[in-house]
Amino acid sequence: MVAMTSTAIRSRLVDACALRRCLMAMLAIGAGLALIAPTASAQQRAPAGAPPAGAVPDVVISDATMKPIPIAIPELLGEDPKLAADVAAVIAADLKSSGRFEPLDRASFLEKIRDMNAAPRFADWRAVRADGLVVGKVGRGPDGRLAAEFRLWDVAQAKQLAGQRFATSPQNWRRIGHMIADVIYERMLGEKGYFDTRVVYVDETGSKEKRTKRLAIMDQDGFNVRLLTQGQELVLTPRFSPVAQEITFMTYIKGQTRVYVMNLETGQRDLVGEFPQGINTFAPRFTPDGSRIVFSLEEN
Repeated sequence: MVAMTSTAIRSRLVDACALRRCLMAMLAIGAGLALIAPTASAQQRAPAGAPPAGAVPDVVISDATMKPIPIAIPELLGEDPKLAADVAAVIAADLKSSGRFEPLDRASFLEKIRDMNAAPRFADWRAVRADGLVVGKVGRGPDGRLAAEFRLWDVAQAKQLAGQRFATSPQNWRRIGHMIADVIYERMLGEKGYFDTRVVYVDETGSKEKRTKRLAIMDQDGFNVRLLTQGQELVLTPRFSPVAQEITFMTYIKGQTRVYVMNLETGQRDLVGEFPQGINTFAPRFTPDGSRIVFSLEEN
């Protein structure tokens, strides 16, 4: 066993620390040389006009577009050819307006659909480069309502993707097309469709000095505009119910504010709250479950 004095131990600790500092300095110098050398070499090999080493390059992305899906939508079958053609036109217009689909020219179709329940000749539809095919029929049911059914086919895989039946009142015939377009959009893209939706808004007419504001509603494509109020009062902030065919809105007349709920099917409106002059209410809207209406109050 070798005994060491405290002086000797301190001396060896000092020597070890010095050695460690020396090694770290050498490693740092070597790393610096390793980093510098490739840069200098790269600058020597860089072609004329190339950006200097270390410069951040400019990246330009162009043509960032998604190719629309080619889809064949023949005229629907039915006893009323005009109605069947009009519903098919709504389907095609909805899908085209989304930018995600390319309805194909019907003049190019090789097969004429005669029975929507029979499997189509997929080779004929592949020849016109259709990825999807929509077939269907529309007509009046025994109860006088408009009934439509359709099938959506995956042409490449020769299989049916969807098949559904809808019914509505004759005056809502455009809605049949919107509902079919929604199903097609969801089945082919995996995202919920939005075509069978409506927009409620405040319609303004008249001069700047004497404006008339009325509540109005229309389909998302601008058709089926219908006035909900007649302009006897100022109407503001209409909002849809998330669970029913209802809207809430506020009116302002002679300094008095009122909040209403209106049933869109019947046109009936019910008073929710009436507030005298000096108390203002703002932006009534339904709660997420549609059971209540919330709004703010301000007292002058």
